[in-house]
Formats: sequence, C-alpha cells, structure tokens
Amino acid sequence: MYSGLGTRPAEAVGKSSRRGAVNGTVLALGFTSFFTDISSEMVTAILPLFLTVGLGFSPAAFGLFQGAYELANAALRIVGGAVADRTRRPKETAAAGYGLSTLTRAGLLGSIWVGLPAVPFLLMDRLGKGLRTGPRDAMISLATPQASWGTAFGIHRTMDAAGALIGPLLAFAVLLAVPGSFDSIFVLSFGFGLLGVAVITTQVRNPTIGVGPTSIGVRTRPSLRDQLRIPGFRRIVVLGSAFGLFTVGDALVYLVIWDASAQQSALGTSGFGMEWFPMLFAGTAVAFVLSATPIGRLADRVGRARVWVAGHLLLAAVYGVLLWRPAETTSIVVILLLLGLYYGATDGVLPALAAGVIPEASRSAGLALLATAVALSRMASAAGFGLIWEWVGADGAVRIALLGLLVTMAMAVVGAVLGSSSSDDGSRTSEVNE
Repeated sequence: MYSGLGTRPAEAVGKSSRRGAVNGTVLALGFTSFFTDISSEMVTAILPLFLTVGLGFSPAAFGLFQGAYELANAALRIVGGAVADRTRRPKETAAAGYGLSTLTRAGLLGSIWVGLPAVPFLLMDRLGKGLRTGPRDAMISLATPQASWGTAFGIHRTMDAAGALIGPLLAFAVLLAVPGSFDSIFVLSFGFGLLGVAVITTQVRNPTIGVGPTSIGVRTRPSLRDQLRIPGFRRIVVLGSAFGLFTVGDALVYLVIWDASAQQSALGTSGFGMEWFPMLFAGTAVAFVLSATPIGRLADRVGRARVWVAGHLLLAAVYGVLLWRPAETTSIVVILLLLGLYYGATDGVLPALAAGVIPEASRSAGLALLATAVALSRMASAAGFGLIWEWVGADGAVRIALLGLLVTMAMAVVGAVLGSSSSDDGSRTSEVNE
C-alpha cells in the first residue's frame, strides 16, 4: 500500500542477515547509547516538574523551553554530519557529541553548588546529541547488510531505550532515598556519561566508506541540495517534517497527565504524587525496549515505509486516550504502552528507511539533514502546543494535534497510492523510490 514511499519489502530476512545486524559496531554503539541514555534520562525525568512546579513555568513557557530544547538538538546535526563525511571520521565526530553532553553534567553540578544558570547547560546537552546522531546512525548502516537495517537500528534503539528505562528508575530511587538531592543525580549522571564516551572511543572503529549508488547522478559527495533532489529522500524529509509538526513530545504528554491528575486531587479524587513522575518516562521506556527490535525485524520483512507510517496510528491512539480519561491508572498504563510502541515503530525505522537512498559517502550528512528537519518541526510543535494549551486548554491542544496527525497520515497514504500507480516498479531499488 505504501509503495509510493518505498520499495517492496526485501525478501524474508534469513539467519545470515540477522547475524549481520548483530555486529561489533552496532553493539558498541548500543552500549554507548545505553550508558549515555542512563546519564541523560536521569536528568530529563526530573525536568518537567522542576521547571513547572519548581520554577513556575506556565504551559506556554514550558512549551517554548521544549521548542528551544529541540532547536538545540537540531542546531549541530547538519554540522556533525557534514564534518563526519568530509573527514571520513564519523567515530570522532560522534564521540565529540557524546563528550559535550557528558561535560554538561558537570555544569549542572555547578548550577547547584555555585549558582550557575542551569538552562544553558541543558541546551548544550542537546547540542551534543545533535552533533552525534547523524554520524552514529551512518556507522550503524555502513556496518550492516542493507536487508538487516531495520533489525540493526532496532537492536541499537533497544539498548538505547534500556538506558532510558534505567535512568528514571535511578532518579526515582535517589529522590526517594534522599529527597531533593539533585546534585547526587547529576554526579551519577556524569559518571554514566563518562562510561559512554569510554566505549565509543575504545570499542568503535571508523568504517570503510565507499561510494554508494544514488537514484540520480549526483556527485561523489553531494551537497544538501543534491540530497534533496533525490526524490525518495525528499519525500521522507517532507513527510517526516509534517508528522513532526503534530508530534507532542513525551514531557508535554506527561504534563497533560499530571495536570489532569492534579485537577482530580483538587476535587478530592485520586491522583498520583510528584515522586512518581519519573516513572512515566520509565513506563514508556519499557514498551520501547520490548518492541524496538521485533518491530525493526518486522519492518525488514513487510516494508519499512509501511511500518513507519502505520506507527503514527499508535501516537493518534495516545492522543485519543489523553482526551478520554488521562488521569486514570489504566489509561496511564495504556498511554505509556502505546507511546513506547510508537517509538519502536518509528525511531529506528525512519533512519533505516532513509539510508536506502543516501549514498555511503554522504550518509552522515543525509541522515543528519533528515533528523534536523524532524527536530525543527518538533520544535514548532512543542512551542505551538504549549501556547495553544495556554489559550484553549490541554484538551483543545490535544484535539488539534490529533486532527493534524490524522490529516498527515491520510496525505501519506493517498500520496503512496498515487505514487504506486504512476511509478515503474522495476526501475527503483530503494524503499522510498519504487
């Protein structure tokens, strides 16, 4: 059904291609992300309430902060990809990004011990993430047979999500044992960040990069304009950005739940305590950990484009439950499950889908360009959602996001059907160019 977005799925992946997805580079990068996500999610899990309850941010102010957070994430993605491609040293470029994020933990300690402002360090952490993402994803694709890209990215995202699960649990344990001890969280976070940097610097090697095929005769190392001239890649960037405009970030979803719970508590009915807020992040991470690799394998079999587009139905279901009864325990569990499955169906599948049309020599830059476009659209989504929440309430903001998401999905399906009817099935080799 989605052949306008991609090739027919590859033939069923055999045992040999599955083994190709489990290689030293993928595992080393997985452990790097595992330790780094423990580090970052310990901090992320306490941010929404710290900013809204502790510092008094309104929904609009928090939305603008989230927008700046996404902007910082996007700011160095293209730079990181371009540097990695030009120097042919994606390992060193990615390691620099991991190192920058780790150093910000020391800055956060300074914000507690000597009164330094915390927000600049939080934004610097996102700069580090932006710098490393494109080179890291390029190394995964270059180390793995194409038929197993979905599986390889799924394995990496599983290890990444495992860190995202452990981080909030550690933050919860620290605050439960020593209430208000944010400096203890930052010290632990710094230590785990150093472990991540150690793994990538000692266990990962730069890949041998050749000149991969392209759909159009662009140069050996094409410019960003050349990248966007590749029809399949252009479609992915446009559609990924469109979906991003209506993708409400985790923190805002959790704040909607928290707001509904606080209203119930004010009315004398059930609600949950502030100390449980980090567990929302952990709940989503559990579903992500369990689903990323199986869904990645499914994408390799039935088609990455199909799985990626269909995955947004899960996000639409999240919005539906938020509009129904967001503060009930059962609803919260369902939201966290659906959100984790949504990430399993999209987070690793999207770069696996895009890698099929990007030449090897410029894959870091191409994947960084895609990630930048998606991050910028999510920046607009976060800022817009917070402002709309301020104007018309949380329910109104969620309804607008749901409507926009459904319209985008309909456009994707219609475009795929039209593309399928007008294209030559035998003239394309990648999932997004059939």
